[in-house]
Amino acid sequence: MKTKPFFMLFVGMALVPLALAYAVLKFGWYTPGATAKGEFVQKEIQLDISSRPEFKAGMWRLVAQPNNSCIDGCKELLYGINQTYIALGKLQKRVEANVFSEEFDLSAYPKLVTTSYQTQSLSSSYLYLVDPFGKVILQYPVNSDREQTIASSKAVLADIKKLLKYSRVG
Repeated sequence: MKTKPFFMLFVGMALVPLALAYAVLKFGWYTPGATAKGEFVQKEIQLDISSRPEFKAGMWRLVAQPNNSCIDGCKELLYGINQTYIALGKLQKRVEANVFSEEFDLSAYPKLVTTSYQTQSLSSSYLYLVDPFGKVILQYPVNSDREQTIASSKAVLADIKKLLKYSRVG
């Protein structure tokens, strides 16, 4: 075989897959898979939890910050976070369920830890998953329907279990 045709064939075989890969990425023909069931928080939210004595150090957190104006949504939010925490079973020792409001009667939910900590960065319409260092990672929308709350709680539970499986902290 002549060297020039062989060299052109070799270069073509190397460049064609590269050009195809570039086209796939450039034109959006490829959608990357995501295994998280919650929404990743777009802006960085860092909670100052290390300086507060009511927070245990090195714990993953389920965080809700309900406000006074929500009624049905807050009941479902508290129900969902409580059921998710109970469903963790033996993993409860690595997770803490926090409610950033002392205005709600949580006697029906003894597993939830209430605190007066408030931040403007968190919305009352979401349940948040926070890493042991205080960074908010995932958010889950609050629903006013019990069936949607149960489905959302299952999604939270799946994400927490996956994070705890691979986490070396908390």
